[in-house]
Amino acid sequence: MTNGALPLVLEDYRRQIESIKARGVALAERFTEAQMRERPSAAEWSPVEIFDHMRVTVEQYVFAIDAAVAAVPKFAVADHEPNYGWVWRLFLRTIEPPVKKRFRAPKVFAPGVQPGVAVTLKGFVAAHDALIERIHRAAEYDLERVKVVSPGNSLLKPPLGCAILTMAAHGRRHLAQLQQLAGAELSGERG
Repeated sequence: MTNGALPLVLEDYRRQIESIKARGVALAERFTEAQMRERPSAAEWSPVEIFDHMRVTVEQYVFAIDAAVAAVPKFAVADHEPNYGWVWRLFLRTIEPPVKKRFRAPKVFAPGVQPGVAVTLKGFVAAHDALIERIHRAAEYDLERVKVVSPGNSLLKPPLGCAILTMAAHGRRHLAQLQQLAGAELSGERG
């Protein structure tokens, strides 16, 4: 890649993450500070906790991606959609919205104590920017052969490209959740 352009597959991944970041910021603007901190129920996260969970999850995957690529030689990726196999395609489908099955987040992905809504949103944006930087770096690696150890379960080792797509699917899943909460807020269903 002499012109610095990403392979088409990675450009698609980058656009997906950029979209999640932009949509997240836009959705956050639909909530007041109080609404951002309000939990729909005792068992559910508030919008600010959802944003922090997204931040923590992306940060953990960024660390895992860094560890994975540090352990392998560089190989340029092909300019086509990699074949991650049926197991990983099924895994991605279970994460994508519309949500058919809810999962309990591993403790490593749990939201922390939010120092403030603005700080949490800044962290959300920074984590996604870091992931976009890793997408650019991924152009030097084989998206199918480099395995990323999942921070949530060390038995799961998705291919590098699939790990990036997992963050995109995870982001869309929680954006759909936030969209529902924003709709409930606007229609007066909550609080």
